[in-house]
Amino acid sequence: MAGGHMHAPAANGNILNPGATQYPPITHLLWHLSHFKALAAERELANVAIAPLVRQLPFDQASNGELVSLLEKFGWHPIHDFTTTLDLAGLKGALQKYKYIKMGPLGSGSYGVVYKAQNRETQELLAIKRVRFSIAEHGLSDSTIREISTLRELRHDNIVKLKDIIATANGQHVHLVLEFLDCDLRQYLDTHPEASEIGRIKSVVLQILRGIRHAHMNSIMHRDLKPQNVLIGVAKGQVKLTDFGLARCFLPNSDRAYTERVVTLYYRAPELLLGSPCYTSAVDLWSVGCIMAEMINFEPLFKADTEIGLLFRIFEKLGTPNLEVWKDLRGLTHFSDDFPNFPPKPMRQLVPRLAGDPAGLDLLSRLLTYDPSRRITARQALEHPWFQGVVV
Repeated sequence: MAGGHMHAPAANGNILNPGATQYPPITHLLWHLSHFKALAAERELANVAIAPLVRQLPFDQASNGELVSLLEKFGWHPIHDFTTTLDLAGLKGALQKYKYIKMGPLGSGSYGVVYKAQNRETQELLAIKRVRFSIAEHGLSDSTIREISTLRELRHDNIVKLKDIIATANGQHVHLVLEFLDCDLRQYLDTHPEASEIGRIKSVVLQILRGIRHAHMNSIMHRDLKPQNVLIGVAKGQVKLTDFGLARCFLPNSDRAYTERVVTLYYRAPELLLGSPCYTSAVDLWSVGCIMAEMINFEPLFKADTEIGLLFRIFEKLGTPNLEVWKDLRGLTHFSDDFPNFPPKPMRQLVPRLAGDPAGLDLLSRLLTYDPSRRITARQALEHPWFQGVVV
């Protein structure tokens, strides 16, 4: 396809135009390529519109051989500029990959691999999540689509930022470029002594709640809160929620059915364990309560290998629920009158480090309330006296 032209939107107020020349040359070129209204450009157009920007690239740096080789694949000649029709989409994808230097793997899972990386132009450290296209789903998996759409919508200091998306033409992967933080909460608890301090725990829980409140205000529930999905910036005490692959939109006060096969087992709310198809964003607050208790006790509050096993561990500690504490109990798919009847243990016994902290015990009890309609909301939790005087 030949031809095409660029439309550069005007800067809005004090927001800088990414295409402005004060931006680094690779970023500047990528911005222009993304605004080309064509997949390819004939040689004459490419040499008028793109070649001047290519000549501004950092050919004098140590990695210039790699950059030259990259451009040669698209018909670039240092004297004659572009010598063939230019594949705009291909050049954009190749430059996006070149912009980030991979520094080694950070982790892997069913989704793919996460790498530590660095932006060549700004030296900013980043995390790049490489996700394989799903053959069964003829493209990106539902979880990847959910994560991209959610992170594009949610912009908050306590939610990880999606910086870039690299989807190369005819490639088998898509790369999500994300903010980088030092470690996840599980690693932080295992390796940093200050993580056990009550003041630090308050700060972490407060920031988790801020991120969740922002998501809920935008009608999005996370549905997989756990320490591995909470990132920590150690030096500045930053906390950011990540991995929104199970997130979904919800309608307030809606009876719409959702799958109960969400949330990692230890952090799964009892309404999910009991098979409720119609649940609310309150499932996230139960998870926050589990995380809070884990930070205080140094281990998960509820542990089991199966759903029914976890349900009984919860009952053993919080007491077997009845209609007095949970009015909708009998309507839940997996509820049985034959469940063993455990009496509730005092919360101060479950989290001994809070035994002398009535406010902390009250907040945890409200987070771990059986009836989701009575469970504390993120907004209410942020106003709780336990956080009085906490500086983030």
